[in-house]
Amino acid sequence: MATSVLGFTEMMALIWTLWAAAFGMTVFRGSFQWILQRRLYADDYFIIAGLATLTALSAVITMMLPQFYLAGEYTKAAATNPLAPLPLPLEEFTARTVASLKLMFSQMLLFWTTLWAAKFSILFFVRRLVNGLPRYVRAWWACFAVVLLLYLACIFSNFLTCTPLTKYWSATGCNAPEDLVRADASIKFATGADVAADVLIMMLPLNLLRKLTTSRSHKFGLAVLFSLGGIIIAFAIARLLQVTKATGDAAKDPTTVANGPVLLSMWSHIESSVSIIVATLPAFRFLLGRNRTATRKTTNKYDGPTIGGSGRSLRSRRWQKDAVRLEGDDSYRHGSAQGSETELTPVRGIQKEIEFKTEHSPGELAVGETKRRTQELFA
Repeated sequence: MATSVLGFTEMMALIWTLWAAAFGMTVFRGSFQWILQRRLYADDYFIIAGLATLTALSAVITMMLPQFYLAGEYTKAAATNPLAPLPLPLEEFTARTVASLKLMFSQMLLFWTTLWAAKFSILFFVRRLVNGLPRYVRAWWACFAVVLLLYLACIFSNFLTCTPLTKYWSATGCNAPEDLVRADASIKFATGADVAADVLIMMLPLNLLRKLTTSRSHKFGLAVLFSLGGIIIAFAIARLLQVTKATGDAAKDPTTVANGPVLLSMWSHIESSVSIIVATLPAFRFLLGRNRTATRKTTNKYDGPTIGGSGRSLRSRRWQKDAVRLEGDDSYRHGSAQGSETELTPVRGIQKEIEFKTEHSPGELAVGETKRRTQELFA
């Protein structure tokens, strides 16, 4: 049974609804970051770039799909009646088909660029979290290099789908059996690269969470946050299954040959939109701070002015084992440049409360005092 496709009106409603959702999330994220910090970071700029390419992708799909729907209707009519007339004059029909095939080629370039803009946004967000951890910074650079190479491989595979390349936008297109086999292999390879990139990006922060000293609930929330790439992977697999099925149907039934480009466009846009939406979600991680927890009262060595006095403390202050160490002042940032694998380097934007107790030497006005200090966890 051939894979069914949405009608043109329903398809346009789906395309632009998804675009509107991605646009709204991007604007919300950018506004949220600007209000909190009065600046944007590299991950924000990648999201904006991804929205720009998603907009171009939506426009390209809107321009090219009418011809594929028209060609599909004519193919079905010609199968029933070989003498069925073309819906347009031959020259115009051919010119529109060639133009649509060229748009389809550019659509794939925009699709991969949009996907990777979202991946790089998440990757550069992670970069701010591992800043100051040399081993993880090196791992981040290795991950960045692999993800970049996978992007280039996907782009390159698009040029090998149809050989020679000019055949891609010829009047007949790449409809020969060997072309369909090559297209099937290309989309499988590119989907594998897509999934591999998402897995690599998720592994880096999830590995860091194993050593992070924080509450279980907070660690679970962070694990969910960093596993959002799994949503993109799910849509990538769904796209692969739908498109390969349509390609297989076209090889058996020529009347369904136009379904392939339509389904490819639809699922490419769905995955692109979802990737942009998912990439905006780390900006809303302040939701994790609703369940704020305080550390237990402990002591550790402390040298410096005491709270409520000008002398030096003779007792100590020690952070609880299960607490996140989050020093927000400049002196800490400059004094601990290397960071710690069990602590998250503060990045401005989201607040978490830490409660600790400082004990003073005899003779000071206060014997003990509890201070609540608000620290910032993520940008």
